[in-house]
Amino acid sequence: MRIAIDARALLGQSTGIGTYTRGIAAALAAMPAQDVALFSPRPLPDAYRGGPWTVRADSHPFGIVWLQTTLPRRLRDWNADVLLAALTIAPARGTVPYVSVVHDLTAWTNPEWHARRTVVGFVPMWEKTLERAAALVCVSRATARELVRRYPEAGPRIRVVPHGLDPAFSPASDPRTAERTRRRYAAGSRFVLYLGTLEPRKNVEQLVAACERLWARRRSRPDLVLAGGIGWKTSALARRIARSHFRDKIHQIGYAPRDVARELYRAAEVFVYPSFVEGFGLPVLEAMASGVPVVASTAEALREVGGEAALYAPAEDVGALAAAVERALEDEPTRDRLRAAGLARAATFSWERAGRETLEALEGALTGGAVA
Repeated sequence: MRIAIDARALLGQSTGIGTYTRGIAAALAAMPAQDVALFSPRPLPDAYRGGPWTVRADSHPFGIVWLQTTLPRRLRDWNADVLLAALTIAPARGTVPYVSVVHDLTAWTNPEWHARRTVVGFVPMWEKTLERAAALVCVSRATARELVRRYPEAGPRIRVVPHGLDPAFSPASDPRTAERTRRRYAAGSRFVLYLGTLEPRKNVEQLVAACERLWARRRSRPDLVLAGGIGWKTSALARRIARSHFRDKIHQIGYAPRDVARELYRAAEVFVYPSFVEGFGLPVLEAMASGVPVVASTAEALREVGGEAALYAPAEDVGALAAAVERALEDEPTRDRLRAAGLARAATFSWERAGRETLEALEGALTGGAVA
């Protein structure tokens, strides 16, 4: 089968959907008799050349326009059997069946959390994508439930296929590596880690406030490292950090590519992910696989990923978040339990399984359904 994948998420700094696109493409390409091609409006980074796929890139400045005008023709020219719309939205017209991957619905439920270009690019085309998709792959049961709640007619076409896990994320084997990471990113201090795009949905201001409560009681507690690219609407967070009495203990290190992220997880005392809403919560899975205790918000998808292997606090409750972080830092039996449970739970996620289940959805699209 000739499988085309919308690879726009691989352009620029790769975030969660970029990690998904890379992982699912590799998993599908590893299966017998599957020919995979990554389609992009612009050339992809060199890292994607020479992979187990074909790269078919154009020179188009606007991804959304390319998706609707150029991609359908490119799919036909390549004789694609099916398109995996990894960024959810698919072409409104065409002859190739497609499967839409639904990560979350926040662009529709909470547009105030997103950049205007995201809302403009997604919302107008969502209804047409939903109507025409042969199948809808949701990355979590939480996303699937929200999709059915809002669009009951979509229910029969939904498959839940969780992310896999990059095997590069594993516990540290050399303690000296953690010390080097601390010197590089936290002025030599032990640290609590947040890793993800800095944007309102991630609720990082509450994490800063929770850490300030802990530092106010004992300043020697670990610092806070904020790793992630600057998203949108971050001025409030910047002001919050600038006026903090503990701003010397808050380290903003910018976007962390995969190798840096791996070392940060391994060196962290605790990983905290306090998002209001997530479609999956890949950093929670990566942190568990790295052997670091995890604290997360009670967002449904995060509980789905973390299970009993994490501590949880309501996203809006600074006191509860501070208490959970304190427990994960200082209660040794809890730390030991979280590490062991996290490693065991992370081992249940694989890209091989995600690829197999996604392939079933793609094969089903060939038997009849919408076209792109």
